[in-house]
Amino acid sequence: MFKPILNNSYIGIISPAFIPIKERLQKGIEYLQQKGFRVKTGANMGKEHAYFAGNDEQRVSDLHQLFADQEVDLIICARGGWGGLRLLDKIDYELIKNNPKPLVGYSDITTLQIAIWKNTQIPSFSGPMVAVEMGKGIVPFTEKHFWDQINNEKNEYYINLTESGGKTFVPGIGSGLLLGGCLSLVSHLLGTPYSPDFDGAILFIEDVGEKPYKIDRYFAHLKQAGVFNKINGLILGDFIDCEADPDEVSFSLQELIEQYFSDANYPVLTGFPYGHGDKKITMPVGVQASLDTTKNELIFANPFV
Repeated sequence: MFKPILNNSYIGIISPAFIPIKERLQKGIEYLQQKGFRVKTGANMGKEHAYFAGNDEQRVSDLHQLFADQEVDLIICARGGWGGLRLLDKIDYELIKNNPKPLVGYSDITTLQIAIWKNTQIPSFSGPMVAVEMGKGIVPFTEKHFWDQINNEKNEYYINLTESGGKTFVPGIGSGLLLGGCLSLVSHLLGTPYSPDFDGAILFIEDVGEKPYKIDRYFAHLKQAGVFNKINGLILGDFIDCEADPDEVSFSLQELIEQYFSDANYPVLTGFPYGHGDKKITMPVGVQASLDTTKNELIFANPFV
């Protein structure tokens, strides 16, 4: 589906949510240039509108600009934050469908990636961003599992769970479309025209800075919407700073996982290295995947083939 990302390819950079830190953005651009790529930024990069990197129209314009640009083979977001949900009814999905290329990012970028998949069936990558990991010093594990997928020439990408991390909570074998991202944003999309059908999917979720009662709320939302009854597998990534205060009466995150997923009839992984932490495996959104806890393996189809 996608063109190969070659040495000297153009990589586009947009900031569809919060304002990136200028120094980190510049360091991230230099990181990409040192790897042999040319860089184009959205025309509105550097704009500010309250906490957004430009107003809604400017941020959507940059998204359209770089998808339409025939020289750009890959688009990486500068950072997340908040703002993508405001853009979904302003996006030209036909333009994106006619100019398929990977969109990379995570956190708030989840909303764009899922909406684009729903409307175009074009995959994306939930992975490192220019003014975050690339701008502050990307750790080797994260770097490997990003570029090894971007440069993958095989039909599949194989992950050994014993080596990379992730614990079996419910054993089993499952396969289906890989969908997910930041839990709160997956939850916020439910009930909108931009949320996909999770029937038969392998769902992956993570979050940061959410108290257990909020995680409980998101889990309950997905359960009551029928999502947890439809999927063929669940991958729980990092939940960073998601514990209650020491003096707060609360369920722990582990207790919530036990309450919601102990009786799941599909494989469930916990502690998978994906999310807001420095160490993460890039997760392709909208590709076929298989999860087999008996073999401790997770396999993604390669959208570049």
